[in-house]
Amino acid sequence: MRDRARIPLLARSVKDRVTLFSGGADPWAARSWLRKLERTFGYMSYTYEDKVELAAYHLRDRAVTWCDMQKMIFGEQHITWMMFRDAFERQYFPATFCLARRQEFLNLKQGDRSVLEYNAEFIRLREFCP
Repeated sequence: MRDRARIPLLARSVKDRVTLFSGGADPWAARSWLRKLERTFGYMSYTYEDKVELAAYHLRDRAVTWCDMQKMIFGEQHITWMMFRDAFERQYFPATFCLARRQEFLNLKQGDRSVLEYNAEFIRLREFCP
């Protein structure tokens, strides 16, 4: 087993980039947290194991309970970053949310918005339509 004391040290190295995530029902907050985390991973060279441990370190409240449940589900199996990310997305980005955003994207019209406002909404929703 790896030295768990190094995770708080890694967390200190990214403290200005990564916030805490407490769970909750707001998919946009979850999406924002996950993106910040992954952008940080892009700047730092972490192993996949470090990514999972660092993400788990930044969870609080209901999100910790969720993470503990995932550990029970996966059991002795080594949790990869992709497994963690997929489980996180299933929990915090329900299919109904993603389908509703896809429909919003498909129905998107500029209407009375400025080009800048329309573009911002387009960018926000485009990830839901592959």
